[in-house]
Amino acid sequence: MNMLQRRLEDPEVLVRLNAFFLSYFGWVAFGVLYGVIGRWSVDLTPQFLRLPLTSRDLVVGLVEFTKGVPPLHALFTVVYYLGFAGSIALIVAYLLLYLRDLEASDRLLARYLMAYAVAGSIYLIAHIYAPHIVYNLPGYTSDNTLLTRQEFVLPSLHNTFIMINIITLWKYRKRLGGKVLILTNSLIPFATVFLGHHWIYDVLTGFLLGIAVSRTSWEWGARISAGIYRWEVSSLQRVTVLNFLLAVIVLIVAADPARALAIFGGLLGGP
Repeated sequence: MNMLQRRLEDPEVLVRLNAFFLSYFGWVAFGVLYGVIGRWSVDLTPQFLRLPLTSRDLVVGLVEFTKGVPPLHALFTVVYYLGFAGSIALIVAYLLLYLRDLEASDRLLARYLMAYAVAGSIYLIAHIYAPHIVYNLPGYTSDNTLLTRQEFVLPSLHNTFIMINIITLWKYRKRLGGKVLILTNSLIPFATVFLGHHWIYDVLTGFLLGIAVSRTSWEWGARISAGIYRWEVSSLQRVTVLNFLLAVIVLIVAADPARALAIFGGLLGGP
């Protein structure tokens, strides 16, 4: 607890922590705006389905196999929903709050920003839909949320970030925390395919994008304006708390938008 308190009084840590928050909110905002700016994106799903390893039999077979092994299904479900926002939170907490590795944190942020930019550009040009939507699998939603756009499939950002995380963490592979995080991240690609959320090609292109981004930005680090460091620590702490609460609200709304809006409406005295 004393270590966490020290970190949250460290302006170097607070500034970087808020930069990660803002980068994530930026991606959420892009997902919301995509409903408008993505209207010209070309749907390549029919052409994509001509490729091998995209058949309904394969997709349904993998999902039914996973559901037939309850412990495996539970594990993959937890791992999948941990996969994006959760994996970001865990690696940032490990590198920034636990290890205070500012250099690795800066490189991680630069890689995330580049991955967002490249993947977002691809989605604006063309998109495909996930296996569970294409084959209308029961128990899955086709609705867009604050965390997921059904068009954001290839490349898979889940798997892009997984590869970036593993590459960034690799120097800590002999530490217990590094081993646990690398193992957890390594399970996510299997979860995305065996649960019908992604095609095998999504995983592979996600890996390639993650590797390309990491190699391109190998010596880069995100640059943060020096003026921010002149803020008082108390101000940075308030901004951090605000961003943390906003992130929690986004996760709650994304988990069940209708229920969340009903609750917020009740709190605000709405009808």
